[in-house]
Amino acid sequence: MENIYENRDVSKRNGSEICHSPTETADNVYANTKQQCPKPKKRTASSPFGYKIIICALGLLMLGALASLCALGILYHNKVVSTEILSEKYENATATLMVLGYKAKEKESIYEMQKMKHQELVSACNKTERPYKELKAKHQELVSACTETQQLYKMLKEKYQQVHERLSACNANQNCRHCEEGWKSLGLKCYNFSTNKLTWTQSRDYCVEKGGHLVIITSQTEQDFVSSQIGETHWIGLNDLETEGKWMWVNNQPLKTGVTFWFRAPEGPREPDNWKNEDPSGENCVALGDANGNTHKWFDASCRKTKRCICEK
Repeated sequence: MENIYENRDVSKRNGSEICHSPTETADNVYANTKQQCPKPKKRTASSPFGYKIIICALGLLMLGALASLCALGILYHNKVVSTEILSEKYENATATLMVLGYKAKEKESIYEMQKMKHQELVSACNKTERPYKELKAKHQELVSACTETQQLYKMLKEKYQQVHERLSACNANQNCRHCEEGWKSLGLKCYNFSTNKLTWTQSRDYCVEKGGHLVIITSQTEQDFVSSQIGETHWIGLNDLETEGKWMWVNNQPLKTGVTFWFRAPEGPREPDNWKNEDPSGENCVALGDANGNTHKWFDASCRKTKRCICEK
């Protein structure tokens, strides 16, 4: 028994136990036949070096976490600053937009005013366009009249030169006659009173062949002279063949209203009356005197009628 306990103790001291099968006999026990039992897991005791590693790891983790927190704080601060900057920029942009909106409204108001002024100018321009056209037409008429006046001046100048030459010849020869045979003189003019009867157009051509034209009466003296030389109606150089009611002399000069000798009855017809009973085209030529023997007034008559005529040069 002592050996058994001794072996047991020895086994314990050696750090191992000897397991015996329950079926073993006492002899087997005394034979000190050993069977190793499964060793139980030993608990490894933590050494101070392991604690240091753990503490260092935790410290590093804490430093990493702190660094992360610092980084997050910096990022957050930057975001806050960026947000404030953006907010300030937004406010500035909003204020600028409002200012631009006001300016846009002002510009729009100015544009509307300019548009109204433009419409007024267009309206005024349209109103002045008609007077401009009228003035332009009058200008053209004046240019035409000026051209005719220049032509008349040229013709009168030639006449003057002819008369001057004839007067010079007469002064040199006292027996010189002022007018040709068959012509009667009044001042510097010579008049021919035809004996044959022609239409107004034929009479005009007849006077041209004679070197003159149908008489143009421009004064009371001339009217009285030619009236005293005739005993019946004669054609004179006045007509409105071009435009009805617009009386023109054969030299293309209009009849002056201040020098007219139309027949005016106290009660009854007045000349010109453009009577169309005998000629549907009307009475477009003028004669001095009528069929009733009134030789001191003008009468409009059909240009197709045949009458004597008065020429002058």
